Amino acid sequence: MKQVSKVSAFTIDWKVGGATLQVKGQGTTELVNDVYFSGCESVGAAVNVQMGKQTIQHIKNGSAREVPFNFDVRCSGLKSGAKVPVKVYFEGASQGDGMLKLSNLGQAGVASGVGISLVNDKGAKLPFDIARSIGLDWNRDAAEGSIYRFSGKAKYAPTGGEITPGKGDATMSFVINYN
Repeated sequence: MKQVSKVSAFTIDWKVGGATLQVKGQGTTELVNDVYFSGCESVGAAVNVQMGKQTIQHIKNGSAREVPFNFDVRCSGLKSGAKVPVKVYFEGASQGDGMLKLSNLGQAGVASGVGISLVNDKGAKLPFDIARSIGLDWNRDAAEGSIYRFSGKAKYAPTGGEITPGKGDATMSFVINYN
């Protein structure tokens, strides 16, 4: 949204004691208030990625099944298809970018020697630090604003040490970064 105000002429009267001074001027003043966008928010419920069961051999040789996932963010106050200045990064028990630790590691019934590898749809490791936030891709326009989508893939991957079978759950959150 742009708001522009112009003033083309002005007069100033000064009265000091018995003397009066009048100054007349002419010019243009332009005031621009350029609001980029109103804000962004997550759309929909939490994403639950069903990893399924995998064999230890598939995990060891890197052929565990990749599971696609995505989430949408709605930004209001943008022009259709505008490149949004909003990025995302992730938080969770991470061993570094692109690798999420399993929940309850070391407890009975939980797998060991394995984590969850996470990449975006372009193959880049998901960042677990605000400094490496990644941009969202425009998906479509909706009545309430523009929809931007993040698409990624998750799969079990070895983390070192002996791989033992068990539960392989993990949790992460995404953070919308406006900087």
